[in-house]
Amino acid sequence: MNTVIEILIYFFASYILTFIIYTLVINRKKNKRRPMEIDYILTKFNIDERKINLNFLRWTLNIVNPFIVSVTFLVVMNIDSFILGIIIGFIIMLLLIYSIYEIIGRVLKGKVK
Repeated sequence: MNTVIEILIYFFASYILTFIIYTLVINRKKNKRRPMEIDYILTKFNIDERKINLNFLRWTLNIVNPFIVSVTFLVVMNIDSFILGIIIGFIIMLLLIYSIYEIIGRVLKGKVK
């Protein structure tokens, strides 16, 4: 039971730290360019950017991306082998990015119609 509490503490600590860094440093509004993730979702699902709220999409990605990083961090942290941890972490991160972005894109595509 103690390890479950430790895992939850590590998850929330890494999520909050990553969220703060991602929101304040990486995805600032002063940046004139759109983030690559938004371009990926809009082009993959052929969504017109004028029909959706880009600020809502930006904040959705601000919440989702730290979740992906935190889950990957937890998995890699609990693997003893460094090489195996890197390989599994890379695979998990790719799977999470693809699946969560797919869900976000389909929801946005449904809202546009």
